[in-house]
Amino acid sequence: MKLSTAILAILFILVRTQPGCSKTKSNSGPKSPNSILRQQNYPLLWHIVREGGHRGLAECQQQFKNEIWNCSLGNKNIHQQLPIFIKTTLPFVQTEQNTRMQVRQNKKTTKRKHRLAVGGCSDDIKFGEKETRRFIDKLEKGNDARTAFNLHNNEVGRKVVRASLTKECKCHGVTGSCNLKTCWKQLAPFNVVGSELKQKYRAAVRVSFLNNKLHKRDNNRDRLVTRKHKKLVYLDSSPDYCVRNSTVGSPGMLGRTCRSDVLPSKECKSLCNSCQLRHKTVEHYKQVKCRCKFVWCCTVKCDLCTVKYSLTTCTK
Repeated sequence: MKLSTAILAILFILVRTQPGCSKTKSNSGPKSPNSILRQQNYPLLWHIVREGGHRGLAECQQQFKNEIWNCSLGNKNIHQQLPIFIKTTLPFVQTEQNTRMQVRQNKKTTKRKHRLAVGGCSDDIKFGEKETRRFIDKLEKGNDARTAFNLHNNEVGRKVVRASLTKECKCHGVTGSCNLKTCWKQLAPFNVVGSELKQKYRAAVRVSFLNNKLHKRDNNRDRLVTRKHKKLVYLDSSPDYCVRNSTVGSPGMLGRTCRSDVLPSKECKSLCNSCQLRHKTVEHYKQVKCRCKFVWCCTVKCDLCTVKYSLTTCTK
């Protein structure tokens, strides 16, 4: 029930729904962990789920790359973590595949018809929400603290995705006269949603489980956490990620490296100091393309410049 686990799981959920031009009906699907895991028998589905898992993990590691907890897997590789990825990414991955099929079908239909206007293709957020409830929420059995905790944070994740929807419009007509305008709803880029979740991670609220309900402490009183509550919640404090702990997948900060061309040297050293560790800094050099020029026609020629950067390592 660590908050780091919660944020990782929600980021996995956010495999982005692609635009589709018609409604997609979902087929009956697995409703238990075992039935989902049996999908290993279907190579295509397994590939889709693995791809979604990689994308969610990559975004999580990008968001937390400069933190003590950097969304690491510890000693486990991504394939060993696939059951978690299935639980959290399958709904949005399925949405992506279904909408791709719809787009292909629409293209075939378009070839047979003359269209007077170009219609916008909105991201099918309703389908994604429905599937996350059908696949993810139904995996939470029982009436215990873990179930309540996961269901609440799943709902917060869905709200973040829905809130990212924006209205996009495109004008059609001679020289952009906008005689005809097409509008559609579009999800924000994946990293924008990830950033919003990270902010919610920072502002998460500790709760307790009383009388089969989640409660937060407010002005020395226990108040019920309802579905309208928009913050992430956690039950237990996270472990000390400064220390290596294979049980929770934490590699610790000892031996952690940080490059000044990615993060300022002061912040690299601060990461080590925050875990009561010393640091060792070594200067390195690399070659990068510079002074690039467009040469007619049609190439780009660049010089190679040598750039210095520092590599800081946390030591005892």
